[in-house]
Amino acid sequence: MSSDNGFNLLDEPWIVALGPEGQEVELSILGVLEQAPGLITMGGEVPTQGFAITRLLLAFLHRAVDGPEDQQEWADLWHASALPIDRIRRYADQVRHRFDLFDADVPFFQVPRLRTANGEASGLEKIVADVPNGAALFTTRSAASLASISSAEAARWLVHVHAFDPSGIKSGAVGDPKVKNGKGYPIGTGWSGQIGGVLAEGNNLRETLLLNLVARDVEAYVRIGGPGDLPPWEREIDGPAGLEDRPPGGAIDLYTWQTRRVWLKGDRWGVTGVVLANGDKIQPQNRHQLDPHTAWRFSEPQTKKLKRPTYMPRGHAPERSVWRGLEALLPSLSGRRARHDEPSPFLAPGVLQWLGELSAAGILPASHVVRTRAIGAVYGTQSATYDEIVDDRLTLAIALLREDSPALGRLAEAGVEDAERTAAALWQLAENVAQAGGAAPKSGAGERAREQLYAALESPYRAWLASLDAATDTAAARAAWQSTVYGLARPIAAVVVESAGPTAWIGREIHGRLVNVAQAEAWFSARVRSILGLALGPTTNRSEEEVAS
Repeated sequence: MSSDNGFNLLDEPWIVALGPEGQEVELSILGVLEQAPGLITMGGEVPTQGFAITRLLLAFLHRAVDGPEDQQEWADLWHASALPIDRIRRYADQVRHRFDLFDADVPFFQVPRLRTANGEASGLEKIVADVPNGAALFTTRSAASLASISSAEAARWLVHVHAFDPSGIKSGAVGDPKVKNGKGYPIGTGWSGQIGGVLAEGNNLRETLLLNLVARDVEAYVRIGGPGDLPPWEREIDGPAGLEDRPPGGAIDLYTWQTRRVWLKGDRWGVTGVVLANGDKIQPQNRHQLDPHTAWRFSEPQTKKLKRPTYMPRGHAPERSVWRGLEALLPSLSGRRARHDEPSPFLAPGVLQWLGELSAAGILPASHVVRTRAIGAVYGTQSATYDEIVDDRLTLAIALLREDSPALGRLAEAGVEDAERTAAALWQLAENVAQAGGAAPKSGAGERAREQLYAALESPYRAWLASLDAATDTAAARAAWQSTVYGLARPIAAVVVESAGPTAWIGREIHGRLVNVAQAEAWFSARVRSILGLALGPTTNRSEEEVAS
């Protein structure tokens, strides 16, 4: 049990969750799991914090239920009205002594008495991600507010720092032989910072946790819960020296990977400082059978380097909405079980593969709707600072995830291709018009027109995607989508044409051809008709693509 100054995360409120009316509540681990049916989602200071704590809860649940072993055991959990709280409490009693934030010998997620050579601790800005390096990028938090934070908030940032801490030089811990001149040199970001996080969300937090609670019998694409796949609270406590060559034991290990060595300075009444040093280094290559919460991309350079097929986590690009990378997310397009003569360009997140197989087995009905949430951190120069946080959602029918029935996934991807090809045609129109008026190549006109179309398509594509299900007439749906794309692209093209000056209408010779507004518009019209033929009818003449570059 905790001392009077202790703060046990199993019993003390520290996790921020959102209730049915959107109100924030702070709950303990056991409180969250017990009240999960009445909670909507995780909260926190930043979205990545909720992602890290969700994975912590998943690790705890996997160990508490010792599984689930297979689809049937998962189905029993799914059809119950609540999480198996009796089993959860029995497990909590076994590990309670490892969850005290300020235990003298085994503080949660920390190394007791971790110190630097000069004995100094760092300020809390080292772990509080919404004030990276003292610059308030994501909040209006003042510097004075970091003199002390509550033990509850400190616990949230402690979980977050292991998952998402930027790379860069860290304090050199006494006892770590890799320290040089009192410094710990960069070993990379936290593990969750190296992936493009993908979670499946349900109607409440109970459903969210269960949808992401992948069973053990899917070793073909996720290794979870086997021998050695243990969280830190079931292992010997770490020493000050981080490890460079420890292979992860499985998904539970990765959910709770100890990227840093940490010791919080404070007690239950408040935390005022932190010792933050390097922890266990982890490389991202070929972890696709271990972490189910990210898509993966085939890497030709890494394959040549390692002399074997190599996949890397597919991160999120803040300038590119998640739907534009849909192919990598859908098992119907990038499934794990398909046999390929050549490596697949992408591997879908294991959690979405899992849900598709639950649907194929009839455990989740064809009417089930999957709310996919993409969360990730984007880092600055040398990954040493936070740059942006990505938080995006897509709603889609579970039929889109079925690897054994790929037609709907192909339709969704075709819709993305229609958007991208039309956006490229708009880019070319705007570039041709700009250059006809005397602008230099790649003046920015094309980029502006393309981004205007993508912005216009944001809500329509998401709504169209959400409307697709197993009963969809794919040809009619594709034609309807192409009509939407054309209806949104045409006004943008009209503005490009109407804004052209007299010089552009006269035109000039580029690469041996006269390019003017009328010619550029004719090329655009022909190209769009060839792209969106289901909506506009077949082309009568094959158009020649003209590129002014």
